[in-house]
Amino acid sequence: MVLLFFLITSAAAATLLLLGMKKLISVSEKRRKQSTLWIGCWLLLNMIIYIGDWGNILPTIFAFLFLIWITCEGSIWKKTAIGMMYASTVLAYNVLRDNFLLTVNIRHYFPVIGRIFSPLFSLLLTLFLYVAIRKFAPAKEYHLADSLWKLLLLLSATPFGIVLSLVLLTNNETGLNETTGSFRFTCFILLLLALISFAGLFWTVLVLARQQKLEEQSMLAEMNRSYYESMEQQHFAIRRLKHDLANHLAVAATLPEEQREEYITSLIAYSPLGHSLQYCADTVVNAVLTVKEDQMSRFCIRLETQIDIPVELPFEKTDICALFSNALDNASEACRQLPEDKRRVHLKCKAQKGLFCLEVTNPVNRNETDPHTGPIPDDSMVQIWEKGDLPSTSKPDQQNHGLGLKSIKEIVERSRGAMELKADGSVFELFLYMPLDS
Repeated sequence: MVLLFFLITSAAAATLLLLGMKKLISVSEKRRKQSTLWIGCWLLLNMIIYIGDWGNILPTIFAFLFLIWITCEGSIWKKTAIGMMYASTVLAYNVLRDNFLLTVNIRHYFPVIGRIFSPLFSLLLTLFLYVAIRKFAPAKEYHLADSLWKLLLLLSATPFGIVLSLVLLTNNETGLNETTGSFRFTCFILLLLALISFAGLFWTVLVLARQQKLEEQSMLAEMNRSYYESMEQQHFAIRRLKHDLANHLAVAATLPEEQREEYITSLIAYSPLGHSLQYCADTVVNAVLTVKEDQMSRFCIRLETQIDIPVELPFEKTDICALFSNALDNASEACRQLPEDKRRVHLKCKAQKGLFCLEVTNPVNRNETDPHTGPIPDDSMVQIWEKGDLPSTSKPDQQNHGLGLKSIKEIVERSRGAMELKADGSVFELFLYMPLDS
């Protein structure tokens, strides 16, 4: 009966730890990898760590980090930082539990108490972590720069160093058994401070994720503002043209035939009237394309669109904005490396039969390195990137560039879709699809 209680309680604690982890990092959808990570959580929670006995703590943390690396998704810095914070928090708790709550004497003389209270304490810890993270965690997948993950990893080194020093630098034979009461009290306070520090690191991740969400919403609001300003300018131009229509007709009537046709053509091509603002039924797509088309025209880049979106898309507005903005920014950047007569971007988008599809193609100079794909193969070669690694940026500052494709990839995978990149001769193509019920 005691063994059954231990198994059920420890399994529930490991499940809560895994569920909380999924709120902060994407875990592979493969059941085998999820089961592997769950076993790692179970071993982490039930590992006994005595002060002075360093045979368990180092192998445990390295093994847990290895499982995070092979079962989770994201950059290596994100996986390492999240894995270190979780492992350090649980191990700091284990040191407190095994040296102050359930000491070696209690486990030796009262093993039943150890089997009952050890998983029970672990369950309380994981329940607290899960509830706190679920309440404050971002609703969707978030993206932080690798520089921030490196900073979080560096900040976690101090509290983990405290825990590691207490375990490794204390006498291996006596541990806390023959130490003074003041030393035991000092160890207890340091472990509590370490736990509080880890809680602060988790809170920092959540705050940064929410800040990123606010920045995305601010960017979308700015695009909407530019869109409505363009719409107002176009409406004003139409009203002014209607008001001056009689004068324009009078002028056209007095001109010779050749000049008359040129004059009428100039009126038709008048930029405020020729600038499309209504691409589809989705207002976010209209806003993004209006702003991006205006930006691209400044570099003499022609945007050609084929859009069939009859209703509002069911995705987060910030995700829609990021998909179209990053795809067009990458294509625009590639076109700026070409002569003006070759600067053309073709965007094709459909939302039909339960699927949202987006395709963006742009020419590239195969004799040079493309800004967002790297070296381009010649006409006889086709290079395809599917679910594997993304093409790396050729910019010297690789830390702060090449994030557009990563952002698109994260949004697509979170929405249960797929993305494919293809370089065929002098043309680069981005294609993605996502189910509309996601």
